[in-house]
Amino acid sequence: YYSDLGHFTHLVSLFEQGIGLEDAHIGIFTELGILYTKHVPEKVMEHCKVFFSKLNVGKVVRACERARLYPPAVYLYMADKQYDSAVKVMMDRAPAFENDLFLDSVVKVRNSELMYKAVSFYLTMHPMLFTRLMEVLEEVIDHSRVVNQLKRTGDWALQLGQKYMLSVQKLNLSPVNEALNELFIEDEEYESLRKSIDSFNNFNMIALASKLSTHELLEFRRISAYVYRINKKWNQSIELSKNDRMWKDCIDTANESTDAEIIENLLRFFCETSEKECFCAALYTCFKHVSPDVVLELGWINGYHNFIMPFFIQTFRQTHLRLKELEGRTAPPEDAETAQNEIAATYGALGGFGAGTLMIENGPGQMPGGIPAPVTSPSGGMQPDMSSFGVGQGMAPGMQNGGMPQMGQMGMQGGM
Repeated sequence: YYSDLGHFTHLVSLFEQGIGLEDAHIGIFTELGILYTKHVPEKVMEHCKVFFSKLNVGKVVRACERARLYPPAVYLYMADKQYDSAVKVMMDRAPAFENDLFLDSVVKVRNSELMYKAVSFYLTMHPMLFTRLMEVLEEVIDHSRVVNQLKRTGDWALQLGQKYMLSVQKLNLSPVNEALNELFIEDEEYESLRKSIDSFNNFNMIALASKLSTHELLEFRRISAYVYRINKKWNQSIELSKNDRMWKDCIDTANESTDAEIIENLLRFFCETSEKECFCAALYTCFKHVSPDVVLELGWINGYHNFIMPFFIQTFRQTHLRLKELEGRTAPPEDAETAQNEIAATYGALGGFGAGTLMIENGPGQMPGGIPAPVTSPSGGMQPDMSSFGVGQGMAPGMQNGGMPQMGQMGMQGGM
């Protein structure tokens, strides 16, 4: 009735008095919010914040959208944890957008497609805030899909997302690496490109090397030769370096290949082009993989005797050291020879005492059975055997039967 008659102020005042009542019904708070959207829009946000728990969110939100009061609608969606709806409203309605609220909501959406729509939204509407958006989404978004999205948008989008791609390059994803390499080539940042290739190798290296082989800048052609080298395409790398007269790169590549044929071809090339110093440097660098007969042949044919002399001096020294080491390994050990000499000396000393015979029972001055023979005194008599093994002639008078005195003699001696 009040509304039909146009007494909106009285109607609002009536509802405001009603919410002050104890146990006021939820409908009073809801209808007051709807009235605010129609007649007092400046009070809508405050009313939503204060009485959110007592509102029918769906009705109030629809009223806010009809009245084009999008910030209160976004607030109600977020308070009710309807983050997908809040993000949609902020993307569809420019007045509703607030960067902090958007970043807080976009990581909580249930539909992941909204994240990629947010990427396009920021690229189009808020490009200066794109890096901040990607920092928030870095842990929950598919970086390969984002890079492809940037490529479809245009080169300017790749430039805009370069900082973001550098932050996620640690994941070593192929689309990210290829996009960054293209940016480095476009910006002629050869040092950054070289660092990226060394640190992150998950991309089509051969395609990159083929693209850089015809680049107008020397450093990029050197990078092409370097990429061929790390992929073991030795001949392609050396040919590129030859065309640019980068002799050191040629020598390093040949040495890394450890292929005697490639090194020999490079040496012959240096002889054909009269690069004497490079010939000598190649011999020094590739010393372990060069055959001496090839060096001698090339030095003799081209008259490079002074340039091959350091190679042969080192070769002879190495050969001498190896032979010396081999002789030391094959020589008999000195300790074993000394032990054999000691054993021989011991046996010799034993032979002097026993006339060379070591059996005890066959020794000189012994009777059969190993019993020592009686010792003869200088006067011709028999001396007693002090070892207590003597028998027979050496016994004292009156000792018979194994050296025991007779019973009569013992009595006589006792009577005396």
